[in-house]
Amino acid sequence: MKKVRIIKFISIVLILTILAYTLLVLFDNNKTYAVSQWISSDIDGIDESLYPGFKEKIKSLQAQYPNWTFKVLYTDLNWSDVISNEYVGHNSGPRNMIQATTNYQGQWICPICSYKNSSWRCASQVAIEYMMDPRNSLNSSDIFQFEELTINGCDINAINSMISGTFLQGHANEIANSANATQINPYYIIARLIQEQGRNGSATSSGASGYYNPFNIGATGNSDAEEIENAINYAKKQGWNTLEKAITGGINFIANDYIKQGQNTLYFQKFDVENQYNGLYWHQYMQNLMAAQSEGNTLRKTYLDINSISSKHTFIIPLYKNMPRTACSRPDGSADATVSGDIVKVNANGGLNMRNAPNGSVIGAVSSGEIVTRIEKATSKVAGTYWDKIRRANGEEGYVARQTYDNEAEYKLYLLPLGDDGSNTGDTGNADNGNTTTAKKGDVTGDNKLDSMDMYQLIQYILGNISWEQDVKEIADMNNDNLIDSMDMYLLIQKIINE
Repeated sequence: MKKVRIIKFISIVLILTILAYTLLVLFDNNKTYAVSQWISSDIDGIDESLYPGFKEKIKSLQAQYPNWTFKVLYTDLNWSDVISNEYVGHNSGPRNMIQATTNYQGQWICPICSYKNSSWRCASQVAIEYMMDPRNSLNSSDIFQFEELTINGCDINAINSMISGTFLQGHANEIANSANATQINPYYIIARLIQEQGRNGSATSSGASGYYNPFNIGATGNSDAEEIENAINYAKKQGWNTLEKAITGGINFIANDYIKQGQNTLYFQKFDVENQYNGLYWHQYMQNLMAAQSEGNTLRKTYLDINSISSKHTFIIPLYKNMPRTACSRPDGSADATVSGDIVKVNANGGLNMRNAPNGSVIGAVSSGEIVTRIEKATSKVAGTYWDKIRRANGEEGYVARQTYDNEAEYKLYLLPLGDDGSNTGDTGNADNGNTTTAKKGDVTGDNKLDSMDMYQLIQYILGNISWEQDVKEIADMNNDNLIDSMDMYLLIQKIINE
């Protein structure tokens, strides 16, 4: 009995320590995060053994355009962790979506998600890998998604040329004045507006409702009609009853909520992998997977039109740890192409060792919650369990245990298949053992017990440092109010103390 009390006392102390840390972070204006990032202008200092393929491509662009300046952001993020956090939201609001046009079918479309919104679909893991790999865009055509977006001064004639024949014609002064006041590149602003509205505008910029929202701020929803309604409602709250007000207000919004928060490139606005202020992953401008590249191309065309492509431009390139040795391949866009293997999530507390053969030598590790592709599913056991072959987001392949070993008292499935709705399918792993583990409220780590680690993960989620699949959110929602907040923290503490 005394031992149980001591364990409970230790758990309570750990919880209180974590809560104290949480309060410090919540009320610290600087928002301290777990990763350590820094920017460097030393391109020659890039370690090719750690970041393969970057130095050569950057130096080639430097030689071609001597006025261009390059910086690299050492993100301190593992590539596989980044992809796992971007490949979320299945069936409820994917973090990344692709417009299923003729050229973007097949492997571009997520094989596990049934989410649809007009012609938009959830983007596949291989599509996310391809678009997020900076090496695929280190060329003169796609580089401008990495351009630093702060600037001093602009050419009103260039702005007029850029907006000629578009819904923005006649509004050059508002764009120039707001861009100068916020020190934001006005050509980027125009590229963003045309990306959102097209050249002729849309329902949110026409003024038919009496309000304007050309940046589509707040345009969320499960249908085009719902997105338009929410965008117009946002404009009403802001009092944007003229296009001029909406342009000025929208530029101020982008300046304060993105540029000044450290998301100072199109790439960082789409893929929130810098953590200067807002944490990681969740603070993205739009779901469109192609947005950064598309807007960057619009910028490039503008610079070509005004003969400034070779002028001074500064680019910030993100570097990730443990990337594939070569750039990620472009998905096959033909309609009959499929992604090989099935997608699974690692459900082992502390992760899994990856081996060179079934029960072979350890060659690496995969973390708990990581999403991987299973390319071979074992049909017989070796050393008391099934060994499935997997491929990680960084291209590493190896064998991991699908489930617990025969000599273990409690059964647990380590590789959870993701169903069409993005949830776990409940596959028991083998025919002779159907004792699946049912998750209980608060057990966000999936280890079938409630302790300080569950509290730590809950706090990290509330702070925005990690993201979860919908099934984990439901487990964390202690009072079933569809919110994950301090009340859930309180209820989890009560359950841990009373366990």
